[in-house]
Amino acid sequence: MITSFVNLLPILIVFVTPPLIGCTLVVAAFRLRRKWTRLTSGVFGSVFLIAFCIAVISFAPYLWASLLESKWYPANPKTKAELESYLSLYSQHDIQPLHSDWGRNHQLKPGERMTQYLLLWSAPLDVVYSSNDMIVAIYTSYE
Repeated sequence: MITSFVNLLPILIVFVTPPLIGCTLVVAAFRLRRKWTRLTSGVFGSVFLIAFCIAVISFAPYLWASLLESKWYPANPKTKAELESYLSLYSQHDIQPLHSDWGRNHQLKPGERMTQYLLLWSAPLDVVYSSNDMIVAIYTSYE
């Protein structure tokens, strides 16, 4: 029981404390008597809530990409179809290696192509495929 609480403690600190503080400050802004304390409490509470929302929105693609990688990496996919069976919410387009953050030094051989999978605006996954859709190399930027 203690070890499960220790594992949950960082999650509670990161995901519960900021919105709780923000909500407390916003509610306190309606209860305080002095105008400057109401204003200060409301502003700080709003800033806490907005900053928390921005942080969650910013890190969500990374967390989703990490979760999907924890599924496809152990499976060691060999073909495009096998890899794409694990990817959801990704868009894809073919790119040149020099447009890849991690695979820019890869030299494409005849018949090979590099496909970039994007999750929203971030967490690219660059995959080099042969002409018969076999995976040659995989480059991830969220390692």
